[in-house]
Amino acid sequence: MGTVMTGLLMGILLSRTVSGVVGEAFGWRVMYQLAAASIAFIGVMMWFLLPRFAIHSTLSYPALMRSMEHLWRRYPALRRAALAQGFLSIAFSAFWSTLAVMLLERYHLGSAVAGGFGIAGAAGALAAPLAGGLADKLGAGKVTQLGAVLVTVSFALMFLMPALGVHGQLMLIAISAVGFDLGLQSSLVAHQNLVYSLEPQARGRLNALLFTVVFIGMALGSALGSNIYSLAGWTGVVALATVCGVIALVIRLIESARVASVTAEVA
Repeated sequence: MGTVMTGLLMGILLSRTVSGVVGEAFGWRVMYQLAAASIAFIGVMMWFLLPRFAIHSTLSYPALMRSMEHLWRRYPALRRAALAQGFLSIAFSAFWSTLAVMLLERYHLGSAVAGGFGIAGAAGALAAPLAGGLADKLGAGKVTQLGAVLVTVSFALMFLMPALGVHGQLMLIAISAVGFDLGLQSSLVAHQNLVYSLEPQARGRLNALLFTVVFIGMALGSALGSNIYSLAGWTGVVALATVCGVIALVIRLIESARVASVTAEVA
């Protein structure tokens, strides 16, 4: 699962690199045309190359959709995992949706340079498969907490930017991107391990619920990040991302305390 999630996050990050270079060289319309062609090509390849799996559920598709509401209501651990990852996604999206504008206004750097920071973020994502092993060793709950801490610290470090020169500021942004992307990805893999254990026969639906909240978070992050940047600048975006990391950490600590309490009662 860590490998699949690494591919997902690297695609998101490196798409910024490719779009930045192509957009600066040929214009944004060419990038959208290439994106449409690549999606169509990948769709055809998936149809022919992905393995076929036997269908185990006897429920109709509408019934499966209705059952997702039941799963959401039944498992508080699912709701807390989704909310924690959703807040981390808000932080992630707020950063990446405003980075290019900030680099242009503050440093007069184009979209190609902004896309280059996606490579730094991808470096953090590459280390995410280790999260699966850590989850097995330390427990998925601990890994989600460590991931939230890493995201929070990585964003908080950017409050030090005014004390640095231009090169130091750019280096700090790159280092922070590596850190929070690693934290986000590690937390996501661990959260998936947690929700899959709730009801193994419903893993697909549990994952769908988790990712629904994740992508809602990313959409909110883009909207909030853009508006906060226009009102409070880059410092406001960094503050938003840091607060979201803290909220995610608090959610995970509350869940950890709840699990410990239940375990103590059973013992």
